[in-house]
Amino acid sequence: MEVGSRNKQPDAAASASSAAAFLTQDLIIEILSRVPYRSLCRFMCVSKSWRTLCSDPALRRKSPQTLSGFFYRSVYSFNYPSLDERCHLTNLSGRGRPMVDPSLPFLPSGTRIESFVDCCNGLLLCRCSSSNMSSQRQSFYVVCNPATEKWTVLPDTEAMDGCCILRLGFDPAASPHFRVFLLLRNPQGLQVISGVEIYSTETGIWTYRQSQWDHYSAVYANSKTVFFNGIMHFTAADSSIITVDMEGKTWGKILTPLQSNSSFLGLSGGHLYLAHINHTAEPLLSVWILKDYGSEQWIPLHIGRIWKLFKPRHLTFQWYNEVIAIHPAQNLIFCTAGWQKNLISYDMDRRVVHAICALGDNTTDPYLPYTPCFLEWPSDGLGSAKRMS
Repeated sequence: MEVGSRNKQPDAAASASSAAAFLTQDLIIEILSRVPYRSLCRFMCVSKSWRTLCSDPALRRKSPQTLSGFFYRSVYSFNYPSLDERCHLTNLSGRGRPMVDPSLPFLPSGTRIESFVDCCNGLLLCRCSSSNMSSQRQSFYVVCNPATEKWTVLPDTEAMDGCCILRLGFDPAASPHFRVFLLLRNPQGLQVISGVEIYSTETGIWTYRQSQWDHYSAVYANSKTVFFNGIMHFTAADSSIITVDMEGKTWGKILTPLQSNSSFLGLSGGHLYLAHINHTAEPLLSVWILKDYGSEQWIPLHIGRIWKLFKPRHLTFQWYNEVIAIHPAQNLIFCTAGWQKNLISYDMDRRVVHAICALGDNTTDPYLPYTPCFLEWPSDGLGSAKRMS
């Protein structure tokens, strides 16, 4: 029987090979368009014809994308941080080379990344400086697509010199254009927002709108944000989420069951999620979902003691335990745990914890979830260094 089984294997392989030979190129493209980008990269090794197919930009744009990893930075000298800093992109596996180079080498020579500010649906907002700059401004902001190596420098605005918070809004399913929201703080009101400037790639200019939020809706520099249905959502200090649309015409407020300014705000499966770890004698992990956006009724999805999730040594430095992301399509959250900032995932359905890797005690916020995007941007101003001279 064993001999017979071995004899049948070549026949099976031959049958599969002959069946594949009848696949038309259009059918192969249709199949490959449903394959994640990482798998496409592996398929390039099959043959020259497959390499040509898998390298096609049109196919890459159709390829389904999901969470790939996290952008973050490390500082090895906090007294002189500019002397020794590193940019990182960690895969979800915690192993192997990242799919894009986190140092963003496609930016002009002499560009230094000072901080990763925000990441939204494949686009990355960075604060940069350049040794080639002749203007008095010491830093500037770049929005780039690490997957396609397209980039643009945001036009200067006086608000960048003061106390401001920048966040990126981009929805490739709705438009190839992006928005940047710049929150202006009231100098007399601590973290109170006095207005917002919104930059659009459609107009190429900043537009100012006076804040319609109340004075209790303070926003901190590390406020978590979600861009959803054309609306930017910010966690605020008064246990609420404050919102503003792309045009700065519609302002809103959503009450939350948690202290939202210290909570993680995320989007998964078309729903808003709040997650929070309270650092008390009995630390709890709480995860809530807003099932019906219009009702503003939050439903508890998971509440449990974190000592059952994290190893004892992580609880010694429990103030380092932080929720940093939620998977866009699964009930899977990601946390940093312990002094070494161990990256872990937690499956809320199966209640299974998986240790991914140690990011290191010298890493700094924010940890930005990255999902690659291969959508072509409008050509105006992209990949141009005209603003850096």
